[in-house]
Amino acid sequence: MTFGEKIQKLRKRQGLSQEALAEKVTVTRQTISKWELDQSTPDLEFIAQLCGIFGVSADYLIREELVEPDALPFQMKKGIHLTEQVKRRILAALSAVALTAICVCLICNYATSEYLSWSLVVAVSIAAGWGLCIPVLTANKKIVLKTLLTASVIPIPLLALLGLLLKRPIVFTLGTCVSLVAIAATWIIYGIFCKCHRHLWRGFGFALLVVIPTATSMNHITAYFVSQDGSTFTSDIFNGAITLLLAAVCFGIDYLQRCKKGSGEFEA
Repeated sequence: MTFGEKIQKLRKRQGLSQEALAEKVTVTRQTISKWELDQSTPDLEFIAQLCGIFGVSADYLIREELVEPDALPFQMKKGIHLTEQVKRRILAALSAVALTAICVCLICNYATSEYLSWSLVVAVSIAAGWGLCIPVLTANKKIVLKTLLTASVIPIPLLALLGLLLKRPIVFTLGTCVSLVAIAATWIIYGIFCKCHRHLWRGFGFALLVVIPTATSMNHITAYFVSQDGSTFTSDIFNGAITLLLAAVCFGIDYLQRCKKGSGEFEA
């Protein structure tokens, strides 16, 4: 089996079109077509990307005598990859469930009260949850980034609608302040893991350090808006100490891993 035949077989197995595969590899559809027709051969960089997409080794793609990936003595670990067709089916099913739930709530609310009240709150919340799932099931690249962008945009208009429907302005004011703090912290943590993607324990440690001022800010904002009597200083100290201890554990594990790796390289 030639290189091109293997690419075509793996592509169809995952339900990808030539356009979808080209977008993942960042080449044109014509390039994918030439690879599948064995009119050209990709560089090593693109072969590595194809191996990651299909979950196979470069040895399998290059050597014609290897017919099935499962026949390889050392096969790359396969991750969970949802094909484009499966994603479309999940999105269609999710949309149908969300629409059905909204219709049932509206009908039940109107049938019992002859006007719409709580069902509108439920409908808006379901629609917001459905919106958060869109980038997960439609994006081919940078899924986490696109999901975070969506999650950063949805809360403010959602809170505005909920405050209007519930006729409680505090829902919008309090919710917006807390949401902005949470969104800022989420982006900081996302940036931390982008920088520390090869040192996850270190990333967890820094992320926990971000959680401390985030939780403290949320507590004080909530206390301010609800006119809560008493100070949250004691709970802030306790929660901060526990989180700081967990962060220290993460940094300790990261340090031990680096020491172990360094000693291994020294012995080699």
